[in-house]
Amino acid sequence: MKKNYLKTDICKECGGKCCKHMPGIAHPCDFKKPLEESLIEAFRSGHWAIDWYDGDPVKYRYKLHNVLFIRPKVKGVSELFDPTWGGECIFLAYDGCTLKPLERPRGCRLMEPITTNKCLLHGGDKAACTRPWIPYQKVILKAARAVGESIKNAHRSEAPSSMEQILGI
Repeated sequence: MKKNYLKTDICKECGGKCCKHMPGIAHPCDFKKPLEESLIEAFRSGHWAIDWYDGDPVKYRYKLHNVLFIRPKVKGVSELFDPTWGGECIFLAYDGCTLKPLERPRGCRLMEPITTNKCLLHGGDKAACTRPWIPYQKVILKAARAVGESIKNAHRSEAPSSMEQILGI
């Protein structure tokens, strides 16, 4: 699979319609190693959020209820744990994305602009984009704790409150 479908000329002309709807999901490879240190740095920047997929992204395989993943924050939301669906990406400015094309989350790089009104998503749905994060659930929670956050701080009652207990941290 191709890793980048960047056509910044079309994106700029479009004005970031996709980016105004929802930030793209990051992939673990979007962060430097060691991952935990990179996530701590990202969380401290105030530009990244921990979101979760409700359910098992590989049906009946892992028997998971929630899988944490990383994405850019939505403008106006300050919480680290944020299940917001919809909203403008924090990296979207009046003249386009503030990140260099190859620094953008993989979910953004796999969005192929076809015209100013249509994009093709090559990265799969939310479940598919969440799967690479399955082995890193403890790492995400440890990084959140390192910046003084806990999943218990999540502002939604359906938050995966038992995640820390399940993972034994």
